[in-house]
Formats: sequence, C-alpha cells, structure tokens
Amino acid sequence: MPQDGGSSEKKKLLGGVMVLMPATLFTKLIGLFYKIPLIAIVGVSGMAYFLAAYHIYSVLFVLSATGLPTALSLQIARAVATEQRRAVRRIFAVALLLFLTLGATGTVLLLLCAPSLAARLAMADAAASIVAIAPALLLSAFIGAAKGYFQGHNRMLPTALSEVLEAAGKLLFGLSFALFAKGRGLPTPMVAAYAIFGITAGLLLAALLLGALLLIDTLKGRRKAREGALPTRRAVLLELTRVALPVTVSASVMSLVSLIDTALISGRLQAAGFAPTVANAMYSSYGNLAVPLYNLVPSLLSPITLSLMPLLGASLSGGEREGGKIALSSALRLSALVSIPSALGLGVFARPILSLIYAGQQEAIALAAPLLSLLALSVVPAAMITLTGAALQATGHTVIPVLAMGAGALVKLLTELLLLPVSGIHIYGAPISTLGCNLTVLLIEGIALSRVLPFAFFKGKDLFRPLLAALLGVFSGGALYFGLRHFGFDSVLVMLPVLFVTASVFALFALLTGAVEREDLYALPAGDKLCRILQKRKWK
Repeated sequence: MPQDGGSSEKKKLLGGVMVLMPATLFTKLIGLFYKIPLIAIVGVSGMAYFLAAYHIYSVLFVLSATGLPTALSLQIARAVATEQRRAVRRIFAVALLLFLTLGATGTVLLLLCAPSLAARLAMADAAASIVAIAPALLLSAFIGAAKGYFQGHNRMLPTALSEVLEAAGKLLFGLSFALFAKGRGLPTPMVAAYAIFGITAGLLLAALLLGALLLIDTLKGRRKAREGALPTRRAVLLELTRVALPVTVSASVMSLVSLIDTALISGRLQAAGFAPTVANAMYSSYGNLAVPLYNLVPSLLSPITLSLMPLLGASLSGGEREGGKIALSSALRLSALVSIPSALGLGVFARPILSLIYAGQQEAIALAAPLLSLLALSVVPAAMITLTGAALQATGHTVIPVLAMGAGALVKLLTELLLLPVSGIHIYGAPISTLGCNLTVLLIEGIALSRVLPFAFFKGKDLFRPLLAALLGVFSGGALYFGLRHFGFDSVLVMLPVLFVTASVFALFALLTGAVEREDLYALPAGDKLCRILQKRKWK
C-alpha cells in the first residue's frame, strides 16, 4: 500500500521514537532497578538523605543543562544545513563556555551551602550526600553541551551511548561504593553519600566518552571547514538564551515540585507529631518506591516528545496544517495507548508489583503501595502534559507552559500544606497534590493549545478505545492473579504471568477496537509485513 502524507508523517514520528526508545528504556529501567539492592544496603531511612540530595541536584541540573542543549542543537543544525563549519565551531565554543560556567557555579554552590541546604530540608544528615553529588553538575553541563552538538548534526548514537554508559556506571559504582561504606561500618548518612557518588562516577564515564567523540569529530571537522561569516559571540548567546529560557523555566518548575515534596513532607509530618525517623521512612517509601514507578511511564514517552517538536514546528511554519495535525494526533494517541493501561495496571497491581521489584522491603511496600495506587491517577495527565507543553513550544507559545507549570506547582504546594498535617491523610496528601498539580497544568495547556492550533487535535475515541482495551486487559490479569492466589500461589513471581496476560489481552483488544490504526502499524519497522499478517486473519 502506498503511503500518503499522513503515513509519511507518522513514519517520521515513530522513526525518531524507535531510535531513542531503546536507550531511554534501558536507562530508566536501570534507574528503577538499581534502587532495589541500594535500598537493602542503605536502608529506607538512609535513602531519604539520598533522595533529598538528588532533588536539590535535579533543580540545579535543570537550570544548567535542560533547555540549553535544545537551543544549541537548533543553532548547530541551521549552521550545518548551510555548511558553515566555522560557524558550528564558534557556536559550540561559546555554548560550551556558558555550559561549563553554569555547571561550575552550581557545583561550588552545592559544596559551600550543603549544610544549610540540608538543614532547610529538615535533614541535616543529608549534607554529605549533597557534597557527593555536587561535581555531577559540572559533568552534566559538559554532557549537555556535547549532546546538543551531536543532536545538531542529527547524530543520536553518541547521546544513546552516553546515556547507557551513564546508567551502567551509576549502577556499578553506586552499589560498589555503598557496599564499601557499609562494610567499613560507616554511619547511614555516609553510606547514602557513597551511594549517591555513584551518580557522579557514572556521569564521569559518559563525559569521557563524549569528550573522546568530540575530539575525533573536531579533528575531522577542521579538514572540512569552509569560509563564511561567523556569528558574533553576543548573537550566539542571545539566541541560546531566547530558545533555552522558556524550556528551562518550564522544566525547572517541575523539578521544584519534587523539591517541594522533599522540603514539606518530612517537615510537615514531624510537625504533625511523627518522630524524625518515622517521617523520613514514610517520605523515603513514597519517594524511592512509589514515585519512580509513577515517573517511569512519562519518562519512557519522552522520545515521542523529542520526535514531535521538530515535526510539528516544521509543519506549522511551512503552512502544512494537515501534517501538523497528523503528527500531534498520532503522538497523543500513542501516549494514550501507553499511559492508560499503565495507569490502570499500577493502580490495581500496586502492591504485587512493588513486592516483585522490592522483595524483602515489606514495611516500605506496605507504606508505598496505597500511595502508588493514588499516584496512578496522575500517570495519564503527566503523559499528556509533556506533549501539550511540547506542542505549545513548537508553535512558539513558550510562555504558556511556564505559566501552567507555575500554577500547577502552586496548587501542589497549597494542597500539601493543607493535607499533610491532617489526621488520617498525612502522607497521602503528597499523591493527592500531584494529581491536583497535573490536572491544573493539563487544563491550562489543553485550553491554550485548542485556541492556538488551527485544527482539532484529539478525539474522544482516542481515549475511549485504549481505555476499553486496558479495562479488559487489567480485568483478565486481575482474574488470573486472584485465581492463582486462591489456589495457594503466593510467590511474588505470580505477577510475571499476570503482567504477560494483561499486556497480551490489552494488545489484542487494542487491535480489535481500532485503538491501534493501520497507519500506526505501517509506521513501525516492518509494519507493512505486520499489516499483511493481520489482514490475512481479518483483524485489520
């Protein structure tokens, strides 16, 4: 079957997703599963110090290394398109200096202010962990510059390799350092500091790899340099700032939301009468067990966003309304196909999934399971927020996502302030506040996007069909789970066949109900063969 323009747009979208998804999946799974042995080594209470330091690092990381790589890649892409090699070198040199300045400033800030920052979070013992992760800001800044350079050349392999190496290094070094500290009999706060230093070591590996690749590319590039006008350093800085600032501010608001959790949950629980160790254990169970599973789905969908932005921006700037509509509609439908069944599965199977992953941490699982079930309500809004924000940025309306994120953060802050001290709610105020935050952001961005775009971009059936398929899949998996439990199969491994059945039934009914369309299948690698097989069986 020949491909029309719509199929071509979907092919481009999913082509980008397929390049980025394996590395993203690997890094996110490593990030999730390396905490399993880490919690056993450091302890649930000790991981509260780990989490506090990581959230502080995340806020400064966003400020120094989130929007700038995107802005750098756009500038370099334009220079590469016109074969201005000298301009590429000038742009990268200016950007690298800016990146390293910001990263070094953040590192020094953390090193000098670690005790006061830890005290403000009501976790004075987290100071050592903050110091241990401080150099990661400088390394992250360099890595961000290198990624922006290679992405500007439309070379995604260096980014993928660096992410895989960083994740593997974090796993290897984090566990090794934690075991070393534990074996030496060091106190829990120091064990947590050794563990989080694994993140710094993993970033160092990634930086060394990208540095070597940059050196090789620079030596090759000198032989291909062409004459041409060079942009001024001032012009490069202004363009970097113009593009990066809205993206950075928007992303930093969501990192600030995580820091709000860190600052409020433990402190407000202690103010409500909980002992510091109990409050830290509750916060750690929530932040280290429930939140990573909740974050996994939106994180895995990030390649869709990265592929959507250039497609949508190019389509709209070129007056191709239909191409933009198809790209955005396909991205939203793909996100719904992943996020809806994931949300239902996490909500229904929270406890057995946590038991499968974190076997042996029964006390922490008992605290985290109901929190994860509540967080599951926020999975779909979180996935959609990523896309609506990216679509608004691609259309040039970069301020709206910032305002929406700010409003969401305010809702979260007020909700936690009100609910955390309330008897009978306490820690449950955290996932409730996340839901309120996400719904607020999605409402603002959705209304704005519907007014900005010259076309309707989402249909009710795109939600209803995957919801129906997900309900049937989760119902089938639930029936199998409770049936096996009824006949005495109490092993945590019971969830493996249950998850397989749930996913298989969902996939089947997603095909039968039309939640997955023929054009979506054609856009996949070997999609034409898959469509022919399904057509022979009269499924499509």
